[in-house]
Amino acid sequence: METTHEDGWAEVNGVTLRFTREGEGPALLLIHEIGGSLESWDAIVPALARDFHVLRYDQRGAGRSEKVRQPFSLNELVDDLEALVDQLLPSQGLHVMGAAMGAAQAVMLAGRRRTQIASLALLSPALEVDPQRADLMRARARQTDTQGLRATLPLTLDRAWPPDDGKARALYRARYLSNDPYGFARHNEALLDLDIEDTLRALSCPVLLVAGQRDRVRPPEMARRAAALLARPCLAEIDAAHFMAAEKPAAVLEQVTTFYRTLVPSHRDEGK
Repeated sequence: METTHEDGWAEVNGVTLRFTREGEGPALLLIHEIGGSLESWDAIVPALARDFHVLRYDQRGAGRSEKVRQPFSLNELVDDLEALVDQLLPSQGLHVMGAAMGAAQAVMLAGRRRTQIASLALLSPALEVDPQRADLMRARARQTDTQGLRATLPLTLDRAWPPDDGKARALYRARYLSNDPYGFARHNEALLDLDIEDTLRALSCPVLLVAGQRDRVRPPEMARRAAALLARPCLAEIDAAHFMAAEKPAAVLEQVTTFYRTLVPSHRDEGK
């Protein structure tokens, strides 16, 4: 099937956000993690774009989107997201996939757009922040502000994806270190605003949670606690660390395609 592809920038909520969209079919929005970008999804998008019109973007202060110099809140990031959806995907039946903090934004968007969101897929979801974790995030924000990203690696990437000799980690690390330190620090601080337990309880759409068995940042018990709050949960665990879409794309695709197969007819099945 011939697919569309568009790279561009959208002016939304007072900032310019870079986006890419490709594929045909129902709309699927991808929301990246702290320290990530739309390239975080590179290894799984080609398969997803066979069945979906996939939109991914760089959040404010991340990737190649506008490098802001003012603090922002988690709610403001979701405001950006809402404005982007209104401009580029103004339709019902929107599927949303988020990684880590992107999963929290996906939940918040679903809480605001309950009739529009058809499903959520949450990878290594960051859906709670305990006091110890909050202290760690404040510390790494301060260190990033004063010393840059490289100095924070023992507190960030090396915990989330332990060093190995693989090409996938080397590429992710290079992109990670190219982040704007100010934006990275503010993303960490924004997550401290997180309070979505009531939103989780109120969700009526199907929700897939995928936890990494080797994830030291968001271990599986966190996903299990979130699943217990949901009306229609589907919980899976895979052999992966935190940045699973880049580290273990085949395992992630197995889980999400099984989930979507029950919700969305596949283009590959047409004509059979």
